[in-house]
Amino acid sequence: MCGSQFGLSPAGEGIDPGKQAAIPTESEPRNDRTILSTPGAPLDEAVAPSGFDKTHISAPGERTVISTPDSEHWSTAGAGGVAPVSGAFTPGLLVAGRYEIVKVLGEGGMGAVYKAIDRELDRTVALKVIRPELARQPQILERFKQELILARQVTHRNVTRIYDLGSADGVKFITMEYFEGRDLSSLMEERRFTPEEAVKVMRQVCAALEAAHHERVIHRDLKTQNIMVDDRGKVCVMDFGLARSADLNGMTQAGTVMGTPTYMSPEQAKGIPADHRSDIFSLGIIFYEMLTGTVPFMAETLLGMLLKRTQEPATPPKDVDPTVPEALNNIILKALSIDPEQRYQSVTEMLADINGWAEGRAGLTIVIPTYTTVSPTVAPPPTRRSMWKWMAGAGGLAAAGGVNYLLWERSRWTASSKHTPVLLLVGDFENTTGDPVFNGTLEQIFATGLEGASFINAFNRGEARRLAAQIQAGASKLDETVARLVARREAINYIAAGLIEGLSQGYKLAIRVIEATSGKVVYSDSAEIPNKDLVTKAVNKLGAGARKALGDDTEVSLQLAAAESYTAASLEAANEYAQGQELLWAGKWDDAATKYQKAIEIDPNFGRAYASLAAVNANKGDRAAAESYYKQAMEHIDRMSDREKYRSRGVYYLMMRNHTKAIEEFTALLKQYPGDTAGLSNLAMAYHFKRDMAAAMKEGRRAIELYPNYLLPKHNLATYARYAGDFATAEKEERAVLRVNPAYLMAHTGLALSQLARGVPDQAADSYRAMEKISPRAASYCAMGLADIALVAGRAKAAAGALEKAAAVDLENQGPGAASKKLAVLAWVRAGSGQSAQAADAASKALENGKSEMVRLTVALALVEAGQEARARALVAEFGSRLEPDPQSYAKLIEGEIELKRGKAAAAVKLFSDAQQLADTWLARFARGRAYLEAGAFTEAYAELDLCAKRHGEATEVFLDDVPTYHLAPPVHYYLGRAQEGLRSAGAADSYRKFLSIRGKGDADPMVVDARRRLAKLG
Repeated sequence: MCGSQFGLSPAGEGIDPGKQAAIPTESEPRNDRTILSTPGAPLDEAVAPSGFDKTHISAPGERTVISTPDSEHWSTAGAGGVAPVSGAFTPGLLVAGRYEIVKVLGEGGMGAVYKAIDRELDRTVALKVIRPELARQPQILERFKQELILARQVTHRNVTRIYDLGSADGVKFITMEYFEGRDLSSLMEERRFTPEEAVKVMRQVCAALEAAHHERVIHRDLKTQNIMVDDRGKVCVMDFGLARSADLNGMTQAGTVMGTPTYMSPEQAKGIPADHRSDIFSLGIIFYEMLTGTVPFMAETLLGMLLKRTQEPATPPKDVDPTVPEALNNIILKALSIDPEQRYQSVTEMLADINGWAEGRAGLTIVIPTYTTVSPTVAPPPTRRSMWKWMAGAGGLAAAGGVNYLLWERSRWTASSKHTPVLLLVGDFENTTGDPVFNGTLEQIFATGLEGASFINAFNRGEARRLAAQIQAGASKLDETVARLVARREAINYIAAGLIEGLSQGYKLAIRVIEATSGKVVYSDSAEIPNKDLVTKAVNKLGAGARKALGDDTEVSLQLAAAESYTAASLEAANEYAQGQELLWAGKWDDAATKYQKAIEIDPNFGRAYASLAAVNANKGDRAAAESYYKQAMEHIDRMSDREKYRSRGVYYLMMRNHTKAIEEFTALLKQYPGDTAGLSNLAMAYHFKRDMAAAMKEGRRAIELYPNYLLPKHNLATYARYAGDFATAEKEERAVLRVNPAYLMAHTGLALSQLARGVPDQAADSYRAMEKISPRAASYCAMGLADIALVAGRAKAAAGALEKAAAVDLENQGPGAASKKLAVLAWVRAGSGQSAQAADAASKALENGKSEMVRLTVALALVEAGQEARARALVAEFGSRLEPDPQSYAKLIEGEIELKRGKAAAAVKLFSDAQQLADTWLARFARGRAYLEAGAFTEAYAELDLCAKRHGEATEVFLDDVPTYHLAPPVHYYLGRAQEGLRSAGAADSYRKFLSIRGKGDADPMVVDARRRLAKLG
């Protein structure tokens, strides 16, 4: 804007309470290819069951060995010119005097599939051979025959036709229609399907199953590997090897698990009888995978994956990929209902809804089920008897050509699965001693000790105080009554209450834990303490008893040893720290910092106090101080609990924007403490900093599911949705936060940014103004937001005046950090307006008040625009030596801007490409698009700029913080128009019109003037 090539506003890098630091990445088990039929694939591409070594093609009579996971082997030797094992038919071999083998197509657990020529009928067929040791088992042979009998009942263009059952020299085989194509699984490994492409496939698969179900044939092993697609888009469903006619009762016993784990229905996972609706569930998974590139119900283990689908609803496809159409999202969710009664009751019903979407039918409504999530930890570990039942099911799966996976899960059942996460609120302990050192101190010690148990999570006491004031006017203490009210409102499981009183000699401490809903006391104990120095030990001992009552089986001696290692050296230090925590929760950062400093003066080895000081300074935007305190915290990390170590390191990495290390820390934290509120929220934020919004939304939803009434995860989820371009979800979640807490500042700004990105700036302005009177800090955010709206509209003069005024107010009320951000943006605005001297002056003032990474980058960009390249380069020189990808990327960005300013477009493209490789930021993409444009590479420019237009949600806060930058987005349309003009595309005029509809009524800057000229020329 204002004629500048580039535009951005700065951001503080502190972890703001509005979106602040307070689940393991699951990879799909790939040993799920239980039956393989892959026509067209050469042998070296055939996929054997997981754990099996691939074999070479043997000549007749040559020994073929396949290694199993149990290190057993099976082998046979050929006889009579016909090799009786899978993999032993060689090209040119004549089978049964009729079928000439052409090549092997694939190999699976039941045998091999070959391409062959039927000499009698002169046609190409697929020949499926059963392994001889399986053929010798009557029940397996019966199932093999059943495949022929059942499949021949189904005649449909989208179903593989079965021709004949034959044998030669003891080898059993089936001949069937040969389909030249590729399986859906391999196609999806190469690319994501568009909704239109996915629907085209699904309509044909549904038609195939509709025909099968009409004949009362259930597939039961539907998966992407047995759905074939030819080069014309025709789909063919094959491999009814696990099919069961609804009329053939008793063929498969209850308790036998059959099918492919990834695509199994809940009924199959449980080993109970399954009907045609089981196929519908598998259809839902396949549809889900085509649209999102992943499958639902992911877990670290196969057993976990099976349990998930029986206990948890699938994450909506739209949460994984916001571009999934709403109707298709709902079709999939209905197909994936845990309860078969809530699914589509026939494939015909599902096909009708899919056709409705494909045909653009207005008013298409799909009712999806509602769930009460069943925690997977509710079920106890399998007993020996029940485990044998699972093992029997696994054996059935293996016999059907699968992998005996459930046997392997036995040793991987972890102790953490014994407990459902418990949320506990520690209320204010009553202190009748008259000694203020006990006020708030014992509660902190008790809560920290309880959180040593992996499944116990302490509710934020500051949040509890705020809620208490809403529930009961004037409530100043979290006594037992008030704490229960808060707990019942917030779905907190338990509260803890305590009392310390003076005795003639020493003290008496009493603590009890109460079930919040019923009021039942689940733990109560007391201790007499001879002197003050032993109070901390007494709290820890009673805490160990409370942990045991809540289900923890850790030995008390181990609990007490751990507590000793991280407790503060004195009650006085602990008291100062506790007061600091209360002040931090109340948003009084400076006062909190003073208390933390006092705690450190009393106990210089108090690691948690250093970490808290670091967080305060990060939130205030003082990066240097935050880094210094974090380093000191790491020096004393041995004085922290395991949980605090993970949290402190993780938040440090978040502040440093080292998302890879942050993900590692929070993943490890959640592995050991699966319900940790900070871990859940911060893992999502780490993915957010990685710019993996799908993963951020997924983890963010997990935090909400576990703690549905906690506001921070709701706001953060809204932020991730906004960055992903899902503004409807973003606004919905922000409004939900504001209904509970109208003073939640970042929810106001998040709502405003979503509205601005959605194209309703007047609503955005109203949302900013709604927060203006809440506090001076809120007024500062409001001023920045309104300036951003003015810049979006092209009113640079008005924005500059507002920024200058707001910066002055910040210096009086908010401190230099907030002022530096506004002054940096002011420098950029002045530079873009051609006011180089004023830009340099604003840049100097910005750097006097703050030298955060984002302020330096913004000022550097302003200086490049103002022609002060050397100063700009020096300002970000140290970025290139940093370990984190974002600052390295920013260093390349500045170098690229300098080259582009000099007219060296090719060099700029290279530098911007390097920046994008380091961190796939919106800024790097936009810069590369402009550089391609200047180089005359219109196709490349169009691709980059079109991507920026689609990713415009990221432009709302381009530095992934809480400073609005949506003024960057409108110029994309101008540059996109120029790229389209270079390509002689008719769309250029529309892009110019869109740009002018946003900026056309603002100041007549050079970009607006040029857009009007170009549009007039296009006519």
